[in-house]
Amino acid sequence: MLWGQKIRTTSPLGLPATGFLERLASELKIGRNAEYRHAVQRMLETVRENYESGQYRSTTEAELTLRKLVEREANEQACN
Repeated sequence: MLWGQKIRTTSPLGLPATGFLERLASELKIGRNAEYRHAVQRMLETVRENYESGQYRSTTEAELTLRKLVEREANEQACN
């Protein structure tokens, strides 16, 4: 797969495949504390729903959004 590929793969039910987001979330959780892992899980749901609704133009855009949202959430929790 090419980075930024705009071809949307779909599941048998016609929904966009989101396995790449689950794999990224699993990677992001490795070696992190519980708060960070919870942030990843919360943001994963949001990004998955947005991806399935066609909000992102590519898988890369969805991945970048997930990373940014998780980092923002983790930084906000660290400041509190």
